Amino acid sequence: MPENSLASPSRSPLEAVVFDMDGVLVDTEPMHLELARRLVAPAELPVEEYARFIGTHGFGEWLEETYGVSREVIRTRSSELFFAELAAEGLSPMPGATALIESVLARGLKSAVVTMTQPDWTEATLRASGLRDYFEVVVTAHDVEHGKPAPDLYLHAAELLGVDPRRCLAVEDSVHGIASAHAAGMRVVQLRQATFVPEPQAVAEVVLASLEEFDLGWLDGDEGQGRR
Repeated sequence: MPENSLASPSRSPLEAVVFDMDGVLVDTEPMHLELARRLVAPAELPVEEYARFIGTHGFGEWLEETYGVSREVIRTRSSELFFAELAAEGLSPMPGATALIESVLARGLKSAVVTMTQPDWTEATLRASGLRDYFEVVVTAHDVEHGKPAPDLYLHAAELLGVDPRRCLAVEDSVHGIASAHAAGMRVVQLRQATFVPEPQAVAEVVLASLEEFDLGWLDGDEGQGRR
């Protein structure tokens, strides 16, 4: 079971906080699901099938195999729909996200984003939500050989930040993302604030219903309020 606190006398102080993007900083999965459904219409795309790819790779390949939509059509049409949706609807950060990031930076800690989303979508998402300028490092699946649940993304982020992964705290929402951060040796907070959330994961040390519940004492090495 997850521990009651992120703090431990035997642990080194935190030097960085690494955030997943979709489902942590922004709740974009409903939009991505709707865009995928438009690609395969009039065929049906069950939410259960979509959800199993959250936080990992292989969705495009699965769409092609299942619905006969070519990868080229998926790439071009999905991007057209995605950027049009951002332009029309805009995007807000997850409640509590901006305040937490600012608290991280105010303490002199480093910050990064680690995501399986493609680079141009990542950049557009962070800019649309007003969060891009907070992060010195942004790592996408295009930057490493193996995506989540392998630890490569988180290890690469730690390398770019110049910190030991064991001195990093990862904030994740998906099963694959939590496994990735844990495999990299990071302490993991599981966030269950987005539309699609898995059950609490055993390797997550703290499980939160909202970023607004994040105990800032964890950033300072204090014991904090424990698991929620």
